[in-house]
Amino acid sequence: MKHILLVVSVGLLSVAGQAQNLLGITTSPYGGTHRTYLNPALAADSPLAYDVNLFTANVHVDNNYVGYSAPYSLLTLLARNVPNRFRRPDGSLQFQMDYTREILNGKPKNGTLWGEVRGPALQFKTGPRGAVGFSSRLRAAAQVSGASERLLSAIRASLRDSAFFSIPSRDNQFSINTNTYSEVALTFAYTLLDGNGQKLLGGVTVKRLFGYTSGYLINRGLDYQIAFDQTARDEGYLQVNRVDADLGYTTYLQGRTLSPRTLINTDAPGSGWGFDLGVSYIAQVDEDAPLLRLSGSLMDVGSIRYEGEAYDVQRQNVRFYPSDFDQVSGSEDIAGVLRQKLGVEPATGRRNFRSGLPTALNLAAEWQAPSGLAVSVMWFQDMRGLKAISMHQPTLIAVTPRFTTRLIELSIPVSYLNRGLLVGLAGRLGPFWLGSDNIVGLIGSGQNGFAPRGVDVYGGVAFGLNRKTL
Repeated sequence: MKHILLVVSVGLLSVAGQAQNLLGITTSPYGGTHRTYLNPALAADSPLAYDVNLFTANVHVDNNYVGYSAPYSLLTLLARNVPNRFRRPDGSLQFQMDYTREILNGKPKNGTLWGEVRGPALQFKTGPRGAVGFSSRLRAAAQVSGASERLLSAIRASLRDSAFFSIPSRDNQFSINTNTYSEVALTFAYTLLDGNGQKLLGGVTVKRLFGYTSGYLINRGLDYQIAFDQTARDEGYLQVNRVDADLGYTTYLQGRTLSPRTLINTDAPGSGWGFDLGVSYIAQVDEDAPLLRLSGSLMDVGSIRYEGEAYDVQRQNVRFYPSDFDQVSGSEDIAGVLRQKLGVEPATGRRNFRSGLPTALNLAAEWQAPSGLAVSVMWFQDMRGLKAISMHQPTLIAVTPRFTTRLIELSIPVSYLNRGLLVGLAGRLGPFWLGSDNIVGLIGSGQNGFAPRGVDVYGGVAFGLNRKTL
């Protein structure tokens, strides 16, 4: 149970999150291959004749259940500079319950953990109208959607708070999805119309997908109560009176680490296809006039078929004790505990399942002045249902003002995500990118009064050749 407690405390992390949008990069005219992750049509209007992305990494966490209020910031934690007074005698970090603050408003709770590595990738113009891109990406994500506030509070308290005892809760519904996979992609973009100061661009990206691990718990109905355990002092257990759910997972990464050897192993359990489609309209009277761009895209359509275990779970009167999770070390171990407690056997399940990509509708409007000042407005709409076996692109609205030249760039992404306002900061110096879509998440702590609900950071190296004039 200590692992579950840590998961809930730092943001509903079951293991895969996403806002994995790198707003400071994807909105830039010098974003190169990164712009195709927003809309593949944008490659046709790149000011770069050639663009090479060597390496870009992103980590994103967001939730609407707990805020981070430890006496040190996440930036201090990531830099491994936490003072010794917050560590145990053996040097390990001592994370207290009061280092997080619950957000109790009666609303369903959602959380995302997303990690992503992009590159290597190459994009180049095929002429004045067209562009082609080759890209690679590794994505790992875990998400909780629609979770009960009361259930999470009970788990967060390690089932020890007597205030939760003997209170029945019925018809809870939520979903948990995890996925780790890689993709290699080919992008085609072309200027369909060009004349009278107007352009219409179109683009498509086709992706080959390789899946390494995935799991899901789609809970259609859960009746439970927290009961007092008379055999354990000041401790309770979760009495599940009824559960109606779908459960599935893979076991490929049990006993393995995610290494280059793992990534190229032909025994990887998942494979599939995906694609992106996009269009973009540009209006600009001449090079000395402001540019207006309107874009729309449908991203991450597709799925991965996994060889694994999948079950339809219909059970009554199941007990979960804190000690049941003492030895777990990852999502696949948690899945094993659930299988054992729910009494499902391999002979009763299916041997494969499909996990969907985080399909989203992206709409964007951009105004860009010849001086380099610009502002972008974007709407990302999740297209997957709550009960889908799939990752989700969290729905968000973002406004990103920026200043751009060939050598330097500065942007300030502001987004509304999970009922919260996030402010970021991103910059480029030559080929080097560094930024965050949630800068407060990095610097906020209990000492400065901020209680960030997540963190986001990204950086990388990319460069263009034979640059054209904007």
